[in-house]
Amino acid sequence: MNELYWLALGAAAILFTEAAGWFYWRYFGKGSIKSYMNEDQKPQGDFRVIRKINTPTQKIALVDVDGEMWIYSNGDVMFSTTRDEDEYADVIVHVPMAAAKNVKSVLIIGGGGGITTREALRYEDVEKVTTIDIDDVMIDFGKNLDRLVEFNKGSLNHSKVETVIADGRNFVENSTETWDVIIVDIPEPTSKCPSLSRLFTFEFYNQLKDHLNPGGAISIACSTSSWMPEYMWSIETTLQEAGFFTVPFHNFSTKDGVDWGYILATNLPVDAKDIKLKVTSDFLTEERLQDVLHLPYYLVNWDNKGKVQTDRNTVLLDIVKEAFGY
Repeated sequence: MNELYWLALGAAAILFTEAAGWFYWRYFGKGSIKSYMNEDQKPQGDFRVIRKINTPTQKIALVDVDGEMWIYSNGDVMFSTTRDEDEYADVIVHVPMAAAKNVKSVLIIGGGGGITTREALRYEDVEKVTTIDIDDVMIDFGKNLDRLVEFNKGSLNHSKVETVIADGRNFVENSTETWDVIIVDIPEPTSKCPSLSRLFTFEFYNQLKDHLNPGGAISIACSTSSWMPEYMWSIETTLQEAGFFTVPFHNFSTKDGVDWGYILATNLPVDAKDIKLKVTSDFLTEERLQDVLHLPYYLVNWDNKGKVQTDRNTVLLDIVKEAFGY
């Protein structure tokens, strides 16, 4: 009887240990959604995690939010199938396309979702779009994930589009091509991925300058400028140091109260008031364009506070750490 008792007790202890281990893994350890979704990035209300993928470059989560798909990368929302995403793509694509002399060739760095590519394809003069993403999983989602393909209108499968799985900087440095428009749509560098700084440096911008056709235009995403305007100012300062003419622009999201910053960089002088849309959308009308190109008072760099990001310093990473703590 005692032997059976101890056997049962041992079995119960093993089961308890395994259950506790699974509980910790699922809710606190590597299996937890916490490692895929930052607390401040969680959707309001109900959501369902459809899939989690751990790739060599990032942790990805596919999340259903009231029938919309949100794609997370390393804890932050990378893109989604929402109206907000349409607005974001309109601004980062159509402003440089409007400023560029020609739009025959377009390079998109960080376009795995295919949403910015969708907007570039709206121009009849576009002959080729080269869309780069470092992660083959993101490119695969953009090409084959039904809900995302429906949203991006199959852009990454279009005959005018070449998709490349590569580090954006390495691709540019090893390419002999030039482009009329270059769109750099990548997240800010963080402690989770500090190597992203390489795509914001003086050295890289010099490379982009060599690959930009005369009269060409570049747009660069500058994160949440309302929370860290120094981030946008430093990108602009770095571009100017590399020899570009710059026009800062923004888009204030009425939904979440965040001001998203961007920099337009050109190799010929461009006046913001002379920029006219070549196509329009439900969001980015001519009237709205003037708001986008007119910075609010708190985003204007009155005191020239921007610092130059190089391959040897951590200017942007330090700004992000101070603003968000990671």
